[in-house]
Amino acid sequence: MTTTISSATEGWQRMPDLPEPNGGMICFAVGEDIIVAGGTNWENDTKNWLAKRWRFDAKANSWKPLPSLPAPLAYAAGGGFLTAGGSDGQKTSDSILEWKVDRPPRQPARLPQPVTLAGAGFADGWLFVIGGAADIADFSTVTAHCFEWRNGSKEAQRLPDYPAGPTALVAVAAAKTRVFAFTGATWEAAGKQVVNRSAAFALDLATRAWKPISPYPFAARGVTAVALNEKRISLVGGYKSEGFTDESFIYDIAADRYEPSARLPIRSMVHLVKTHDWLWALGGEDRPKHRSAACWRIRLSELLRSR
Repeated sequence: MTTTISSATEGWQRMPDLPEPNGGMICFAVGEDIIVAGGTNWENDTKNWLAKRWRFDAKANSWKPLPSLPAPLAYAAGGGFLTAGGSDGQKTSDSILEWKVDRPPRQPARLPQPVTLAGAGFADGWLFVIGGAADIADFSTVTAHCFEWRNGSKEAQRLPDYPAGPTALVAVAAAKTRVFAFTGATWEAAGKQVVNRSAAFALDLATRAWKPISPYPFAARGVTAVALNEKRISLVGGYKSEGFTDESFIYDIAADRYEPSARLPIRSMVHLVKTHDWLWALGGEDRPKHRSAACWRIRLSELLRSR
């Protein structure tokens, strides 16, 4: 079986592959360069938990190795240069980490509880952590708990619970005055199954209150979100009832409306990174027990054209 590629890339450019297939990685931009750390992949039906770090050198157009992490880490919730929680495959983390290029991440604080598969966003000096699960191998441990941490403080504080209820794999993006959360999945105890959500909400940073917004066009988990500017949010990929998807939308904040956007060139739960000029889609899970190494990018100006 091969990776499923969309027939129309619609402006997406293929870039050098990741040095190894990866899903669940930590990734962020440094100028036009990209840093990737940790994550997971599969080999011979065995899931590998990764500790390697890499830097995409934009000038050289190639990936270069960085010193590895002290231990594997994947599925941490990321907001810029900060992450919260995650897992090494055996233990769930409660660490808030500040990431640097030239040295291992620093731990300035801890969450009140360990969490993985959460969503996170960074706005106005605060890291916001939404939902997630206590155990990577047990989806029944999914939670509605939300936290905030002020950069420079020693403790994270509890926020009002996520209104959709216990939710993991929620797509989160922060704008200037609100933090937006879309889709995700919960555990249905009666049917003993994972159930995708379409619900979406916004956290008002002035009142710290959740308010509903228009639901996503379909129920899904593993959708990835990034704010393109203060007016629009890109939402791409994920997994819905029919399987992995390449569908993409731009959410218009003022209009509370989703507009179809350039489809991903791969049906996958990708990782998004925004640089000054580009939106990147990196690796991700493109079928069960498989990770992609493919990297693509599209100009932000092309995504925002006519909007």
